Amino acid sequence: MWVDDVELRLMNADLVVVRRPETADLDWECIAITVPSEPLPLEPVHLVMDDLLSGRQFHGDAVVVRSDEQRHVFRGGGTLGGIVATDGLEP
Repeated sequence: MWVDDVELRLMNADLVVVRRPETADLDWECIAITVPSEPLPLEPVHLVMDDLLSGRQFHGDAVVVRSDEQRHVFRGGGTLGGIVATDGLEP
């Protein structure tokens, strides 16, 4: 995972993506657990996330809504690139 071109050394991360009927946009959030590091500032960032098992890459603008030495929560702030029709998220 890269946050504004700075690589985070992950232990685990979950990307949660949902489609709500009241909007055409996807809602998404990434919860990451890293090796101990400095907390991230609570500000807008650009995320790039590689899924090593599938070889896919997801990317988009997000806001850091929580960060401590190991746990970081990013709330999607726009389009999430890397979603395909077979993900089942099409309207």
